Amino acid sequence: MPPSPSVMSGPALADGVRRTEPVRLTDAEWFAQLGEVAASIGSDSFHRKLLHLAGLCIRHDSSWIIRYSRVAPPDVLYTSSVPDEIVAFYDEKGQYLDPFSARWKRNGQPGVVTLSEIAAEGPEAILYTKIFTPTANIADEIGMFFSTVGHCCFGLFLEREKGSFSKADIARAKLIFPALEGYHRSHLGQLFNQLRTGGPGVSEVVTRPTLIRDRHAVEVFSNASWREAVAADGSILPLIAALDGAEGLTTLQGRDYLLKSEPFDRDFPLAPGGRIFTLEAKRDLGTAAPADSVEYRAAAQILQALTPRERDILTLTMKGQATGQIAQGLAISKGTIKNCKLRIYRKAEVTSERDLVKKFSPFFPSA
Repeated sequence: MPPSPSVMSGPALADGVRRTEPVRLTDAEWFAQLGEVAASIGSDSFHRKLLHLAGLCIRHDSSWIIRYSRVAPPDVLYTSSVPDEIVAFYDEKGQYLDPFSARWKRNGQPGVVTLSEIAAEGPEAILYTKIFTPTANIADEIGMFFSTVGHCCFGLFLEREKGSFSKADIARAKLIFPALEGYHRSHLGQLFNQLRTGGPGVSEVVTRPTLIRDRHAVEVFSNASWREAVAADGSILPLIAALDGAEGLTTLQGRDYLLKSEPFDRDFPLAPGGRIFTLEAKRDLGTAAPADSVEYRAAAQILQALTPRERDILTLTMKGQATGQIAQGLAISKGTIKNCKLRIYRKAEVTSERDLVKKFSPFFPSA
């Protein structure tokens, strides 16, 4: 844990060091850090470097990066000089009172906002200043909002323990914001280029139909070819529900497409902890079947109706594992496996494992 913010003053740096005075926008150090930000475009460290750059010229005691959404809870991605228990308190209670989150949900506008400015905007702000900020030892905050995609944004926050940010501090934040936003937009553009060309953490996406969801299953991005495919093939959406959250299940076959899914790690900026789904036309793979030979949509809806545990058991069954192997792999009893299989049979309207495998084999590509 970093040293207690109460014994420090000056801008907080990423390595926990404090300076006595902010740098001026004409100082060589400012431009050196500006170059660091430019060099980090497209990397996992970009927003941390952007936050550090903003903090160089505005005195503060701690800082946060939070991803906001209009339809999902806030997601704390990074903090500096913030005790772990304060982050845990925010995740448990503070996020529901966060007035910056409430403002983003109301208007979704990028820009610079201070806690003093929105302290009386609604009940969230009043409760936030009475419950969260005293516990977190926060007197004032400057937030910079940078839009992403899917009604989401990154909020970069500088915080003070005592007193409010001055008019000069706010003016400085607003002065540098257009430049920071320009770097941010370049960063997003680079991420989407990586999606198209196969960059770090994303493989072989190219121009395939692609959907990105965040960890709350909220759509963050989809391209035109994805939307066209979903409109034409009614089995795709139920298959997504089957893939989302099923352990060990990464590929399913729909009527016209092979659907693949990969999880993102927590550091992927567009959708931390989310998933990417891609489609590959079966005709391009030489595996297309006559459209009427399989009831894809009906079977896909059965997959959607299965519980996560039932999907796991079905997946392992389709891989040829016996009841004993499945029980050992999932660390549950053979009796539990047999009961789950009976429930799967009822939902799938079959009476044996042989019929189950026959019914779902069109969905599970052979290894």
